[in-house]
Amino acid sequence: MQQPARRTWTDQELAITGFERFALELEFVQCLANPLYINWLATKHYFDNPAFLNYLKYLQYWKQPAYAVHITYPHCLFFLDLLQDTDFRTAIKDFSYAEHIRQAQDSFFRNFHSNRVAEAEAEGKAAAAPAADVNGGAGATTA
Repeated sequence: MQQPARRTWTDQELAITGFERFALELEFVQCLANPLYINWLATKHYFDNPAFLNYLKYLQYWKQPAYAVHITYPHCLFFLDLLQDTDFRTAIKDFSYAEHIRQAQDSFFRNFHSNRVAEAEAEGKAAAAPAADVNGGAGATTA
């Protein structure tokens, strides 16, 4: 049985303001940072709807700096790009794949601060090492 065509509504028909549309689209885009939500969309066949895929293409404007500054969860922009790929949309239907991505995100966020501190310390040591060689490292001569 074929589904009936869905009616599309204009902003005027919905009585939605520009700010409300901005807020709704921002909220939806940020939901895309959650791989389990993307899995839910996939299992409900949203990605089989060409109109929904066009909407995802339309939402690419959130990557522009003027809009991206409003994003709290930057992973959503990464997933917005991935959703343009048919292979990813197919793979994300598998819950174990979505859960694997969620666990990787969790690990990234759990270790983010300690990893940045370790990187900063390593950069500090690397920057100090050449200065030591110039001022008296191996091969330096004394007067």
